[in-house]
This record gives sequence, C-alpha cells and structure tokens, in this order.
Amino acid sequence: MNRHGGDVFGWARSAGVGRDDIIDFSASINPLGTPREVLRTIRARLHDIEHYPDPDSTALRDRLSATFDLDPSVIVCGNGCTELIYLLPRALSLGRILIAQPTFNEYERACAMARPGCAVVPYPLQARNDFDIDPAAVLREAAGAKADAVFLCNPNNPTGRTVEMDTLKEAAALAADQRIYLIIDESFIEFTTAGSAIGLTGRNPYLVVLRSMTKFYALPGLRLGWGVFPARVARALNTIREPWSVNTLAQAAGVAALSLTVHRERTQAFLTKEKRRLERGFKTLGIDYIPSLTNYYLLLSRHCPHILRGLKEQNILVRDCSNFRGLDKNYVRVAVRKRKDNDILLERMASLLTDLSSAGDRPGQSR
Repeated sequence: MNRHGGDVFGWARSAGVGRDDIIDFSASINPLGTPREVLRTIRARLHDIEHYPDPDSTALRDRLSATFDLDPSVIVCGNGCTELIYLLPRALSLGRILIAQPTFNEYERACAMARPGCAVVPYPLQARNDFDIDPAAVLREAAGAKADAVFLCNPNNPTGRTVEMDTLKEAAALAADQRIYLIIDESFIEFTTAGSAIGLTGRNPYLVVLRSMTKFYALPGLRLGWGVFPARVARALNTIREPWSVNTLAQAAGVAALSLTVHRERTQAFLTKEKRRLERGFKTLGIDYIPSLTNYYLLLSRHCPHILRGLKEQNILVRDCSNFRGLDKNYVRVAVRKRKDNDILLERMASLLTDLSSAGDRPGQSR
C-alpha cells in the first residue's frame, strides 16, 4: 500500500503519544473542521447503524442531482473518491493509461492492480513550470501512445495548481474526438475559485469527473466520494462495485453537507488570510514553495529531510513527498491549518533551520 499523509494513529503508536499530542500538516483537510450541522446529522442518525446502508445512496444521489443539475443515473457514490479510482480501470477494461506526474500516486496503483497487462504511460511535468498541466498536450501525447485513458488531478496534488476552464473545455472536446477517456479528479476543487468540469460532462461520452467530500467537509474518517460518469460507464461501475461500500452515516453527512450555503465562502475567506501569512513565513525562512490555489503547499528545500525529521521528533507531521514520481527527498507538502498551528509550524521550522545555520550549513532557497 502506498504511504500517504494523515496516519496520526500510526504515529501515535510508534511515538508513544496520544493522538491529541500530534499536529498533522500531512493531510490536507479543511482547517475549519467538520461543520456543526453535519455533526448534528450524524448524531441524529446513529440509531440507523443497526440497518444495512442504502446500497444505491439514493438520497445522496438525489441531492447531488439537484445541487449540480445532473441526472441521478450518471452519479455513482463511493467509499471516498479512491474507491472510484480503483473501480474505473476495471470497469473500462483499460489497457494503457497516461498519467501526468507528479500527482496522486493511487492512480498508478489502481491501474497496476486492475488486470494483468494494464500499462501506465508516465507524462512528466516540469519543475521549471511549477509542474503545471497542459491537458491538450497531455491528450495529444496520449493519442500518440495509443492510451485508452488519461488521469488528470485538478487542482493537482501535491502542487495545488489548477487548469483554466477554457483549457479544460478544449481537452474534453479533444478526448471525445480521440475516444480517450479523460478522468479529472477534482477532490480539492471546492477549496479554490476554479471552475468545475462537471458542467462539461452532459454530452461527452469520454469525460469522467471525480469529487471528494472527505477533504472539504472534514470527513476522512467516514470516507465519502462521488463522480459523474457517462451513462454506460456508470452502469459498468455499478455492476462491479462492492455492495454497501458507502455507510449510512457517510450518506447522511453528505446530504447535510450539500445544504450548507456559506461553508465554502467561510473556508475560502479563512484560507486567503492564512495563506498570506504562511507564504510570508516561507519567504522569511528562505524556503521555496509553489504558489498554491488550494489548501496545501509543496515546499522545496535541500533542508527538507532535516525539517521532516525534526518536526516528527516534535510530533508535527508533514507530507514526505519522496514517493511521488518526479519528486525527491527535498520536497514536502504542508496543509494550511488554523492560525495557532500554522504559527507553531513556522516557529519550529525556523528553529530547525537556525540549528543548521549554527552548525555551519546555511539555509537558503533551492531554486
């Protein structure tokens, strides 16, 4: 299994500390936490756990349908977006998949596990361009490589960079012309002001859009994702997916979350302020970062291994990015958390870099 951020329970066991003693910057979850309205709904529905969940997530799909003006039949819900990522290569019997990297590494693992002979064609993004994605160029490369599908992450994880809507429209049309499935993972889109590709799915038989409710509504312990699929793909997914994968409380939480009208505005207002403070802090420390449009930053410094170790010793977790294709030990990803935690992160990083400077290794930018 790939190693990811957010393993607070594993670190608590290995370090012999309590979960509440850990400050977790390794998982990019909404710093405002789970909305109170959602928590109230979960508590009110606890008695329903004595029954099996609705295997079709009917109430949730109906709410998603009304919210996004979609036919419920093209919506499939999953145990997190990751379940849908793993189902897609199997449902579509994909043989060659092109993946723009560095990106979420479960795409590649899902393809490798789908069936024997399923091949991944890497498309390396360039550090000099902040690893930005040109979807049209990716689609042209996919056509030349005779790929069946392309995975794109928008905003990309771990860079936090987004693709403009006009560019997405061009790529979606190109995918349909070339009969290549374009799978766009929008797990972090709600943290941004970027447009969603959901509005492009209506008549495009080769466009898939995946969404997560785990990150924005702070529900990683419940797991909840969904996607919009061409009708035939939705039917194929429903044929092979496991029953009852979306539990009753997750379904109820999703319905409640979709009724919140101001949560996005509150979140974005908070992030705007905190991101300015973090960016000033990174510049003061001489740590390079990729300008992010979402709730996390990819940091670059030759001192990242030292910072990673030093923070762990203080029970502060950041995401080691050395297992992302195209990155190495000099990259880490940090989430934007509440002001107090962000201040602690900057203070501890400053202390660690001061220790290096005192030892004769002068901190500085890496590019």
